[in-house]
Amino acid sequence: MRIKSILLSLIFFLSILIVGQTQTPYNSQGFMSPQYFNPASVGFGMNNRFQSFFRTQFIGVGQPFYTAGAGLDFGFLKTDDESSNMLGYGVQIISDRVLNGILQTNAITNSLSYRVFFNEKKSTYFSLGIGFSVLTRTIDASQLTFGDQYYSGRLFNPSSLEAIKQFPTRYTTNTGFMFGYQSELCYLQLGGSAYYINRTTNALIQNDPNQTYQYSSLLNFEYQLENQNTLLFHADYQNRLEKEFAYVGAAIGLPMNKDDNRLYIGCFYRDKDAIVPYLGLIYNKYKMGISYDIYNNKFTASNLRPQTIEFQLTTTLSHRVSNNLRSLFD
Repeated sequence: MRIKSILLSLIFFLSILIVGQTQTPYNSQGFMSPQYFNPASVGFGMNNRFQSFFRTQFIGVGQPFYTAGAGLDFGFLKTDDESSNMLGYGVQIISDRVLNGILQTNAITNSLSYRVFFNEKKSTYFSLGIGFSVLTRTIDASQLTFGDQYYSGRLFNPSSLEAIKQFPTRYTTNTGFMFGYQSELCYLQLGGSAYYINRTTNALIQNDPNQTYQYSSLLNFEYQLENQNTLLFHADYQNRLEKEFAYVGAAIGLPMNKDDNRLYIGCFYRDKDAIVPYLGLIYNKYKMGISYDIYNNKFTASNLRPQTIEFQLTTTLSHRVSNNLRSLFD
């Protein structure tokens, strides 16, 4: 009955492959929240969890752009002998606001994943996931001040804003895989995901659909050194509609007490874009992180200087039941 119910759930999600416009957050701490990028990662932590992030850009010139997100995921259909779950579910909500909300994009994603173990200790596993998203975009025309370019509810020149207004609600699906290994000294994740996107370009001219794919992959690794210090390494690659980039960096975890609480100090690099100092914390059931993007000279030489700050907060919703390494990635 369990296998039948799982297969029915997967068939249901596969049957709703409605192509549309997708949204994944553009952030500097994706290593703390992989479920926003890869549906195969939901529900497989040591605990059920709630995660959130807030990212603001171009501080000092009003509120030109910020992104906020929240996610909840948990595991169920747990095995009889241990607490390791086989099936995971998660829901994520993301909101982008541009220029104090003139353009607002909201997305909600439901993700389902299934995990297979490779050994009796259940330290090594492989998971597959699929997600379904609904995305809406709205424009507050009352805040637009384009002079003679905007009049009587219409933009005179072809614009992406006008195209967005014609298609306020869209749908999308994404798939992913994740390989994982956990032990008392090591935590490893290796995964990838793909989004199928059907966006309309030049909508005012010829309604020309541009169908394409968006890819992402990641590597998360943390290892315990002597004196309970840990070394953390993260690398990811993202091929988006608007940009292709790699993101890589490392951090040192410093123990604070006997309860596995740790302070993380590290730095990351987004190629051809920014250096990102990072400060993180594991304290009891909470995980927190703050980062600041230092952009390269091509950006900082402009009159509008990017100042990007991102904050992440995660809290567990159940008791810890594993003796494996407590990782910032988990």
